[in-house]
Amino acid sequence: MKKQNKCFKVISILLFILIAVFTYCYAQNNWIKVEKIKVEINQLPKELVGLKIAHISDVHLPKNAANIDSIINKVKKQKPDLIVMTGDIIDTSADLTTCGLDRLCKGLSEISKTYAVTGNHESWSRNVNKWTKILTDNAIDVIEDKIVIYTTNGKSLALTGLSDGQTYSKDQLKSIECTNNIPIILLAHRPELFSNYYSETENNKPDLIFSGHAHGGQFRIPFFNQGVVSPNQGFFPEYTSGLYVSDNNVKMIVSRGLGNSIIPVRFNNRPHLPIIELVEEE
Repeated sequence: MKKQNKCFKVISILLFILIAVFTYCYAQNNWIKVEKIKVEINQLPKELVGLKIAHISDVHLPKNAANIDSIINKVKKQKPDLIVMTGDIIDTSADLTTCGLDRLCKGLSEISKTYAVTGNHESWSRNVNKWTKILTDNAIDVIEDKIVIYTTNGKSLALTGLSDGQTYSKDQLKSIECTNNIPIILLAHRPELFSNYYSETENNKPDLIFSGHAHGGQFRIPFFNQGVVSPNQGFFPEYTSGLYVSDNNVKMIVSRGLGNSIIPVRFNNRPHLPIIELVEEE
């Protein structure tokens, strides 16, 4: 009897550990973390102070299709003024007619004005033109290699985007002069190219860059806020999550992404929904 009781206790403990590990892993890969970040912008007009931007990146549909409604509802609760999408919304192998891209785009664009660029997975896909059409058909503005002006309360800011892997330059953005004396927001998928997004056009450098791609380093080391590995940055990558500031005061927000691709498991790295509030630099 004692032997049976001991065996039962061991099995119970192992079962408890198994359930705990499964629950933790499920939460780490499905429980979206909303992170609110205030970003200071130099000489931000008072009419733009408090502008709220939701950042969507690396959803990797259809691998994360089950969370489409959750993503839409999370964004809706934050009441953003703008939504930006920084690529890898689909996975390379996605069937665009069934992966849920249209449902995600429709849900987001009904919340607020939404802007997007491609990531490497859209670039690798043979259906990038169809991807663009689905977005535009659902009222999302694809702003690759062009500039649009967003106006609210009588004040404007510029939004521009780069196709995957491109650098920010006068040749790439020929109408860049229209951004003089107004804040500039840049959408560019790859954070490892941070210095290439502002160095060439010093007079018209972006104030704020949105990027993704790094998946938060996939596994994050507890207490050190450090990712382990990411595409194009290798081990212990520099740019994986949150706010970064260059020497000449250009800010970059990196989303840890909302889905997985090649590596299907996250650790200490929940799906990430950054909500950015613009404030005037002190």
